[in-house]
Amino acid sequence: MNIIVNVAVILFFGLFFSKLIKILKLPEVTGYLIAGLIIGPYILNMLSLDDIYILEPFNIIALTFISFIIGSELKWKYIKKLGIKPFVIGFATSICSLVLVTSGSLLLGYSFDFSLLLGAIASSSAPSSVLMIVKEYKAKGQFTNTMLSVIAISDILSVILFGICLVVVKDNNSLISLIEPLKEIMFSLIIGSLIGYIIGILAKHLKTHSEIIILLIIAIFVDIIICDIINISQLLSAMIMGITFINLFNHRVTDHVLETINDISGPLLLIFFVISGANLDFNILPSIGIIGIVYIFLRILGKFIGNLIGSKITKESQNITKYLGITLLSQTGVAVGLASIAMPLLKDGQLLVTIVVASSFIFDIICPLLVKHILKKIKEI
Repeated sequence: MNIIVNVAVILFFGLFFSKLIKILKLPEVTGYLIAGLIIGPYILNMLSLDDIYILEPFNIIALTFISFIIGSELKWKYIKKLGIKPFVIGFATSICSLVLVTSGSLLLGYSFDFSLLLGAIASSSAPSSVLMIVKEYKAKGQFTNTMLSVIAISDILSVILFGICLVVVKDNNSLISLIEPLKEIMFSLIIGSLIGYIIGILAKHLKTHSEIIILLIIAIFVDIIICDIINISQLLSAMIMGITFINLFNHRVTDHVLETINDISGPLLLIFFVISGANLDFNILPSIGIIGIVYIFLRILGKFIGNLIGSKITKESQNITKYLGITLLSQTGVAVGLASIAMPLLKDGQLLVTIVVASSFIFDIICPLLVKHILKKIKEI
């Protein structure tokens, strides 16, 4: 019964604060985060730490759905039109963030292992809050398509970069260890492609929204279970699932499924962001100290400079050159997962997790506001 009460509380306060925040003309996601912060264990304590732990499966399900939706945005006709540009920008922003954060941490006197893994985590970009803005304001255009593509590519690259850095930290020179990150990509491709294809085949024979919802829930659960068994990222495979589904089937099938996803993604995203807000412990903010401030500053700088370099190389439009880097700041999701993997390997592992969790909340507060402002400025909303 307690979990039902908790979900009801989350839905009510999430909805209430999203409507309240609308009066200030701010994005819904900001209201969700504030709602979580207020009802969480560090203010009103309507959601305790134990409650948040019990509700963790909702976060996993929501993130997997988000990854599937992001993947479904990568239609072949868009990829063909955009060409290699998002890949170059995604690579440049990821590498610049890694190099700058790693260098900054080393200059502050932290160990090479700590600095390298923190830099690898900084390379990631999370789609959750950006997707919320795109859906809420129905953003459309070249900038929006490029932004979503770069975020998806950055997610994939961050897993590869983190895997390589992990091998360096472990000081394991075997070729088998160097292949570890590629193994995750390979399994994600196989699992995601297979489930995505099956969704399309079965969706052809399903007529009602309720049948499609059941199919999607089963597909997401199967992806989570399989990835958990073989210990790989369900987010990456879900993204591949979305890419496979959207590109192998005609628009009548895909439109029906994506329309249904829009109906059920709202409550899941609300729960995810309210729980994310509830997770912030104000007591940890002072503990991140100078390294936390440096991490935030250099990660922003890395995304901005990386986008500038990538856009100049690919001769991108002025809007993308000037603004795209700022839209890549959100990091909740993959970054927190990578930090939890790194923690037991480092003497300062707890500090690394604290930096990533605290900065994720800060980025999730500012990123939706910046994305909305930029999309409005360039007239894509």
